[in-house]
Amino acid sequence: MHSKLKSTKEPRKMPNTNVQLMIACLLVAQIDMLSGQEVRQPKRGSDTADFVAGDLITLNDNGAWSWFMDERAVVDRDKLIVGSVRAVKDYNSGKGDPNWGNVEVAVHDLASGETRSVILHKHFEQDDHDNPAFLALPDGRYLCVYTKHGAELSIYYRFSAPGNPLVWSKPLIFDSPGHAEHLGGDSVTYSNLFRFPSGRIFNFYRGVGHDPNYMFSDDGGKSWTHGGRVMKGRDGYSPYLKYTQDGDTIHFVATEDHPRNYDNSLYHGFLREGQLCKSDGSVVGKLSTDVETSVRTWDFTRVFQGDPDNVAWMTDIELDDEKRPVILFSVQKDGRGLPPKQGGDDLRYHYARWDGHAWQQREIAYAGSRLYPFEDDYTGLAAIDPSDPTTVYISTNADPTNGSPLISQADQKRHHEIFCGRSNDGGQTWRWNPITANSTMDNLRPIVPKWHDDRTALVWMRGRYIHNHGEWTTSVVATFLPPPE
Repeated sequence: MHSKLKSTKEPRKMPNTNVQLMIACLLVAQIDMLSGQEVRQPKRGSDTADFVAGDLITLNDNGAWSWFMDERAVVDRDKLIVGSVRAVKDYNSGKGDPNWGNVEVAVHDLASGETRSVILHKHFEQDDHDNPAFLALPDGRYLCVYTKHGAELSIYYRFSAPGNPLVWSKPLIFDSPGHAEHLGGDSVTYSNLFRFPSGRIFNFYRGVGHDPNYMFSDDGGKSWTHGGRVMKGRDGYSPYLKYTQDGDTIHFVATEDHPRNYDNSLYHGFLREGQLCKSDGSVVGKLSTDVETSVRTWDFTRVFQGDPDNVAWMTDIELDDEKRPVILFSVQKDGRGLPPKQGGDDLRYHYARWDGHAWQQREIAYAGSRLYPFEDDYTGLAAIDPSDPTTVYISTNADPTNGSPLISQADQKRHHEIFCGRSNDGGQTWRWNPITANSTMDNLRPIVPKWHDDRTALVWMRGRYIHNHGEWTTSVVATFLPPPE
């Protein structure tokens, strides 16, 4: 059973959801008047198989990623750059194939429409946690950083040729401190790259103590120094963090542990000028400069209180026009009293925003059921539009407004579809428009890269995802959406 996190709150009562919507076949909008949610069908093509709102572009015929490394996709110099990991059969039976576990980069030229891909690291490890993070550098090159999944201390980094993300240097290696244990000890995973106005580059990753760590470079990424341990979780498996940047400030959202081990809450804080702070700016402590720290995730501002009926895990964090954080996260509702790996049939998406004084959060959509057995908290995931944080993209196999299963008219099977949600009242009510419908495969893990354009680049995985440790048939796809009407 989950370790219990005591809450002073009663379990949240869900809104009345008696109005049933059939997403796949409605031709007009219907509204659940009590919840304020709205779902609209596209004007044309709503009854066609594998509907996609926009032209579907295949970036790579096979690929997957986890969601705790960023940026996973970059739009820069008229190019869309996306990293992924290739799967051949399952983890064990495919090992003999030369393309097993390739780390790959796909590049779509926005001007010509041409898409090409390159193998960044051949036969690396068939695990979606090995996906690279990218950073555009001022000289036109790109830095990418990637690791194996909790298998060693090595952090790999490479540079592209100037203006050409299809040509990469040989891998360089930075060894994080500590000793390696499989999925434990001080082994590394995840990479999150940020360049400060001073020119210093930070990489936030999991390392010493199986906790968040950071390394930094003052020479454009040529050489690196281990900075310290950012914070600790509850001495269980590991706390999880996602990050976003505002100049010389790094905002983060954190859990106490993996949700399979603990009834997670969520906490927000930020790093500025070497100080770790709560949402209101009050100082928690100095950023560690060695392998020890006394800072815990729950020292920061609580965004959401977890309990056995509400187990949280973040999917994205961005900043609004006032540079205030916005967080999108999932909540598992059906794990109380069950052994681990026996829940995950009722997941929800929540939206939280800092109003300058307090966190305002509410449930916004049904996330459906778990992505695969034994990981009760794995949803199809969701992303915030960084250009407009009142717009989100969710992957769900349930009607967003009432939770009824999404059954495709194309094959009469339940699939994850992607919806775009927009709110005009700070996240209180949402209007949902399908991006995919009546699919014959799942549509998963959407990404919205930053892009200074009126259009939106939407990237996702499309196909069958079986297990994060080396088994999927998903392709990497994208579409470019026009500005909202």
